Amino acid sequence: MLSKLALMLLESGMVTQEDIEDIGREFGPGEIELSDNLIATGTIPEDLITEFLAEIYSVEPAFLDEITISTEMTQKLPEDIARKFLLVPLSFDGEYFYVAMGSPGDLYAIDDVKFAVGYEVIAKAAAPSAVRRAQDELYGKIDDLVSVEDTILDYDDELDDLEIVGTLQDYSDDESDIDDLEDEYTMATSGPVIKYVNEMIARAVRSEISDIHVEPYERHLRIRYRRDGSCFTVRKLPKQIQPQIISRLKIMAGMNIAEKRKTQDGRIKAKIDGRWIDFRVSCVPTVNGEKIVLRILDRGSLEFDLRELGFPEDALGVFMKGVNSPYGIVLVTGPTGSGKTTTLYSALSSLNTPKTNIHTAEEPVEYNIDGLTQTQIDFSMGYDFAFALRAILRQDPNIIMVGEIRDLETATIAIKAALTGHLVFSTIHTNDAPSTVNRLVDIGIKPFLVASAVRTIMAQRLVKKICKKCKDPHEYTDDEFLAVGVDPEEMRGVTTYKGGGCSNCTGYGYRGRIGLYEVLSVTKNVRQSIINRVTAGQLRVMGVRDGMRTLRMDAVAKMKSGITTLEEVKRVTAEDDPEILEAVTELAAQMREEQDKEGESA
Repeated sequence: MLSKLALMLLESGMVTQEDIEDIGREFGPGEIELSDNLIATGTIPEDLITEFLAEIYSVEPAFLDEITISTEMTQKLPEDIARKFLLVPLSFDGEYFYVAMGSPGDLYAIDDVKFAVGYEVIAKAAAPSAVRRAQDELYGKIDDLVSVEDTILDYDDELDDLEIVGTLQDYSDDESDIDDLEDEYTMATSGPVIKYVNEMIARAVRSEISDIHVEPYERHLRIRYRRDGSCFTVRKLPKQIQPQIISRLKIMAGMNIAEKRKTQDGRIKAKIDGRWIDFRVSCVPTVNGEKIVLRILDRGSLEFDLRELGFPEDALGVFMKGVNSPYGIVLVTGPTGSGKTTTLYSALSSLNTPKTNIHTAEEPVEYNIDGLTQTQIDFSMGYDFAFALRAILRQDPNIIMVGEIRDLETATIAIKAALTGHLVFSTIHTNDAPSTVNRLVDIGIKPFLVASAVRTIMAQRLVKKICKKCKDPHEYTDDEFLAVGVDPEEMRGVTTYKGGGCSNCTGYGYRGRIGLYEVLSVTKNVRQSIINRVTAGQLRVMGVRDGMRTLRMDAVAKMKSGITTLEEVKRVTAEDDPEILEAVTELAAQMREEQDKEGESA
């Protein structure tokens, strides 16, 4: 969906559809990204962008190069709010507070500013690039290598929380190598580089980013963030800056800055806005230099309430029945990045009491949870999941969580532990809950052992949520529903929604993610069917008849509730097969008959 600015520019004939699509693919589809790139390339003058925005949102334009802003305005509006909403304070007349905004149509941002300053806010339009330039002049400059002190970490007092410094002489015996490393080390530990990297990290944490990608290319260094499962470019830096940025991150993560030909892993612990944040760091050599990815592990954002994770009440009840079993195995399945670890931590947290001995074997340990004994797998040292499980069983555990069942040896030990009175949690990679049974059998576990040990299997995915601030009704056609495998009759009378794109969601229309869940309880009938080695499809139908909600059913339910879109339903889930749909139809007919009988008896 094109932004209002894109549509106006197309109508004016100043840009082509291809120009807009090229910018959208590289930098994102939002108005801010579009205007920034058109101005940077000289395609559209900055003042004209200001005029277009003013016309689109029916506000006055503010040509910031012609306006002198008093430094007293910094006392009335804090810098973090100004930069968060891409605006700059202009003046205050005792009744109204005037601001220039790069997104003057963002009413929610205006409300937040109004709350912050305590007065009615009048917004004017200005090109985003002009707003940033005015912010730099008013609050202080932020360029490629220099950032404002005190907006990230306390540079003087808390920088030691970030530094992990190695000894250069440990890296090489060659004097010329040491000279080169000393130069590289000096540049990487200079104030401007340190402050830029700190700013990059802190900005990601504040923006609810999950990963930071630092990617080398032939002519530039690209910085990308990942949010809600999607990557987007935030900056391209000159190639000559690459060694300093990469070396600084490697020093912080405790890596060897002299080693540039092998993969390395490390961790960073930083204090941001008074909170300790962990970062898992991976460094991989490429043809253009080393690429570094930082995974942000913010325990403060870890949600332990399964209802908040999107669990329907009926599925949650089935899952918690397995979680509260005295022994047996509870399996969570899904692709990488589908939230399995969060679900397992949530389940363990509900069982975490002083009376219970809980041990985990993880690769890697993502979050440190008080009350849990957590060990990290180290394959290079021979400490794999099977070895860890044997060691844990000698530690008198009540509950065990093993990061993943990958092979027969790990699966066999987990099964034996479950059958000898332990409650075992683990993950496994399959497409849905019923397929997990066949996966265990294929690994080499006997069907009767699977049936005896496994209590609950849950498959999960993460689906993007529609941005609440730009959410608008959207009517899909019957053909669009049919193309995705959704019955149009099921959607009659249901209002569906889409996000229009705003500053809150950076123009994407989505903000945040929520879980989809498919929970198969191993009941008496399912247990017998596993022993009889029925197919995964038959188990799936049996589960639906017993009340299991498939991933597709849960996704459609969330679309009906206005949480997500049809596009996300299609992207994340597979269409249910005819047998499933038939079983659902039969169940619906049975429910109607029961309701009719209850009505007649009443």
